[in-house]
Amino acid sequence: MSGHHVATYYQTIYDNGVYVSPLPLLGFITHVFLAAWHIDSDFSIHLNDNPPTDPMFTQMWTELGEMQDQGVKVLGMLGGAAPGTYSALESNFTGYYEPLRDYIAEFKLDGMDLDVEQDTSLALVEQLITQLKSDFGEDFLITLAPVASALTEGANLSGFDYVSLEDAMGDQIAWYNAQFYSGFGTLDPDTGYINIINYMGIDPSRLVAGVLTNSANGGGFISINDVVDSVHQLTAMYPTFGGVNGWEYFNSLPNANEPWEFAQTMQAAMATNSKRSASRIEAREEAVHAN
Repeated sequence: MSGHHVATYYQTIYDNGVYVSPLPLLGFITHVFLAAWHIDSDFSIHLNDNPPTDPMFTQMWTELGEMQDQGVKVLGMLGGAAPGTYSALESNFTGYYEPLRDYIAEFKLDGMDLDVEQDTSLALVEQLITQLKSDFGEDFLITLAPVASALTEGANLSGFDYVSLEDAMGDQIAWYNAQFYSGFGTLDPDTGYINIINYMGIDPSRLVAGVLTNSANGGGFISINDVVDSVHQLTAMYPTFGGVNGWEYFNSLPNANEPWEFAQTMQAAMATNSKRSASRIEAREEAVHAN
């Protein structure tokens, strides 16, 4: 079944000097979004504050590779709240893109998540998507991470219109990781998600609900129980519900000491509701045949 993604952003790789391993997520996660990749003005690339080749990341790369061997997709998140990446690309696309391309190839990323939180032209985003697909093939995943309101042409941090992007390049975009927090939307109630589906006219498999995993990670946190309630409702309404992406992994509730439980909880919420929906369908079919 398409959709039903269980994903997490993985940015805090060391918590107070202690390495945060992603391996406990195996069995519960479908996609890991490695954050945050930045293009700097000197044509260098940083993963957070260090080059991706820094020895501090050696264990991380090994473990992410093990997860890929088990079928988990690993994507890089490009941009985010720190400005500069997309303006650099607009000023000299080839010069700034090429080192990024080389790192994507070196570390065998399965895709890139374009988190555009600065004023950026539609033309630049289209050029970047086109170039990534050209260099890495049609199976390379391209996602975007707009604030939820941007997908109904409301408040928008990106500067370009997402409906126009979808009209032009929707067939190249795997899905949108909509940020339902920070005052730009909420998953409780679930009407914000439904409004986007209706406004954009996209299949629910292409809309993943981004939520905060802990109140310490930003404004607009809703409890994990409330997220589960909305996931139940949305999975019942949309059999191809896109799934959930949590910001971020290291301190995820319901148990910050075992942060992988967030992914386990989301997986169970979608699976349980899918079984209930299947049971209802089977019951209806039996009733029809009985008559």
